[in-house]
Amino acid sequence: MLSKITKTTLLAALLSSAQLPAQAQNEGVDEVVVTTTRTPSLRLDNPGNIATIDPSESLSLFPVELLNTAPGVHIHRGSGQEHLTAIRSPVLVGGAGAGSFLYLEDGIPMRAPGFANVNALMDAHPQNDGSVEIVRGPGSALYGSNAVHGLINFIAAPLEDGARSLDVAAGSYGRHALGLMSSQAHEGFTSRVTLDLNGEEDGYRDEQSFGQQKARVESAWEKAGTDYRFSLSAMNLNQETAGYIKAKGDLSPPDDPNDADDVADFEEAIAELPAACQSVNGPAYENEACAKSNPNPEAYRDAEAYRTYLRMTRTLDDGATLTLTPYARSNDMSFIMHFLPGQATENNSHTSVGLQTSYARSTAGVDYVAGIDVELTQGELSEIQSGPNVFGTKYPKGTHYDFEVDAQVIAPYVHAVWSLDENTRLTTGLRLELTDYDYTNKATDSDNTDDSQTGEFLFRPASRSDDFSDISPKIGLVHELAENRRVFANLARAARAPQVTDLYRLRDNTRVDGGNDGLNPDVSNIDSEILDSLEIGYRAIYPSASYELAAFIMQKENYHFRDGNDFYETDAETEHYGLELSLEWLLADNLQLVSNVTYAKHEYAFNRTVGGGNPAETVTDGDAIDGAPETLGNSKLTYTFNARLDTSLTWEHVGDYFMDASNSAEYEGHDVFGLGVDYMVSGDSAVSLRVDNLLDERYATRADKWFGDNRYFPGEGQRLMVRFTRDY
Repeated sequence: MLSKITKTTLLAALLSSAQLPAQAQNEGVDEVVVTTTRTPSLRLDNPGNIATIDPSESLSLFPVELLNTAPGVHIHRGSGQEHLTAIRSPVLVGGAGAGSFLYLEDGIPMRAPGFANVNALMDAHPQNDGSVEIVRGPGSALYGSNAVHGLINFIAAPLEDGARSLDVAAGSYGRHALGLMSSQAHEGFTSRVTLDLNGEEDGYRDEQSFGQQKARVESAWEKAGTDYRFSLSAMNLNQETAGYIKAKGDLSPPDDPNDADDVADFEEAIAELPAACQSVNGPAYENEACAKSNPNPEAYRDAEAYRTYLRMTRTLDDGATLTLTPYARSNDMSFIMHFLPGQATENNSHTSVGLQTSYARSTAGVDYVAGIDVELTQGELSEIQSGPNVFGTKYPKGTHYDFEVDAQVIAPYVHAVWSLDENTRLTTGLRLELTDYDYTNKATDSDNTDDSQTGEFLFRPASRSDDFSDISPKIGLVHELAENRRVFANLARAARAPQVTDLYRLRDNTRVDGGNDGLNPDVSNIDSEILDSLEIGYRAIYPSASYELAAFIMQKENYHFRDGNDFYETDAETEHYGLELSLEWLLADNLQLVSNVTYAKHEYAFNRTVGGGNPAETVTDGDAIDGAPETLGNSKLTYTFNARLDTSLTWEHVGDYFMDASNSAEYEGHDVFGLGVDYMVSGDSAVSLRVDNLLDERYATRADKWFGDNRYFPGEGQRLMVRFTRDY
């Protein structure tokens, strides 16, 4: 019943938004965005969707919870800083989860193409940023690999002379945060130092905790007609991780209740559950004691990330602007793969140097920017299982993978905005991306991890080189209906070269290029993912309301995903379409509503029996992709008592969704409420309080089905966070 009510509510919100123009007569105030053109421009004239979030409005230690307030965004939070992302997509895992979304810091990718990470948000510094901009669907020609389903750009605040601040927060589960910022200027040289220390000492679940440290140094100056902007950022994470939970009721029952061996296997599976879950008939997240248990107390994640850039901008004699941005990054991570049988340990790292160039010029009738992006990366990965064999030799003890990859990416691009008339602007863009991988296998060239084993499950190709050429065209149109209203349309193709793990961490029985299941997949037949997207929308700004309504349809080819038997599909096809509404409405002088709602369908567009040993995971054309709710919504209603005090009520809605490719198990969805109070103590000091999960709802932040069993990351119970900020 709740699902039907919610769908009706979302539809009513979409329809009621069409009445807003009749309720206002004058033009409102527009905001400035930078991501889609790399230069400041009005959001109203953007030839596609873009959402802007103010990080200072969130008390959370997790960027996931900040970003989930945007339309079309549904990020599953796991344990600590772990997460899986969805932006106009189902929640994606593996190489698809890492490679389908682009995460930027001031317009520069935080990870190298081909070496992305599904948990990339842990590298971000939203506590120190001025804004976060989100583009749903393909990015513009200015951005390449990984800007397939969407991109997120964390943008630093402007440097200000003499700005200093203290930010302290504490809350449930031993959570704490300390933020310090100081800036100063001297003889035209402005600098800023920020430090953020946060973590949790006693997590919601057993033996769960983390500590994270972030620091950033920034400088800006002008010399001889050239503007310089320098940034150096660092992040360190040490996390004790809690794994998926499942209860007795989540286990796959015996195939034959009269077969003693099947019954014994089922009873053994129950005995392996945490004690608090063994008598729970499921789902596990509905029982508080079971939800707080941790079947993987040995799991951990340690990570480091360093990034630096120097942006040099100069106005040339012809009025054009030339920008050069050399940059470098280094990432290192070690963790136990608690989400897979065998609990192998992965170590991965990569180091990159790169250069972004752009030449921007405005002429009669057209504004354009052209350039070339170049990046060189050295990376390595190893996966070693120290425990005994699991499922025979499917997950065997020993070295699974150990390889190095040298990568080179060269990407020329051009982006132009044409004035067709005084009310209509046409945006065109084209990006060519050339990717080369030089792979060196440091383990044996074999489909076994140990020559003494006879199982054929792991495939390690011999050392080789692979290259990919991807073209990403784009065309967009914006028409001005009035000074405060626009319609827009956007047709784009996004492409991404395979992640190095898509190519070199395969398993026998991986299906490549539509071939039959078999040993020794042909890596040379693995192609780049391609997504074609059409979007149309309407955007309006009034003194008391602003809103954006967008409809999209997308088709994807060569989709890479891991099936229910942990084999890889590399040539799948999917379809995606939906409606998104963003609304800000001043209902009264002291009452404001901010709401984002989404209705979307994400479906498989092919037929296949996935992994011969697990026929229940059969994929059928037209079935919903797992991890893809049709309805998403979040709203914030703020009441302002006076200039010092306001309070807000928040609502997060996640609709029901299937947990496996065959649509045999379903998560019922959830609705979670929160309460916030903000009090301005003085002109320089403020106190904020948040109560999340106000009604202590039992829910899951992620639900899926793996090897026949349902499993979950449980949502946390009612929790409190208090924050004190002071500007000096």
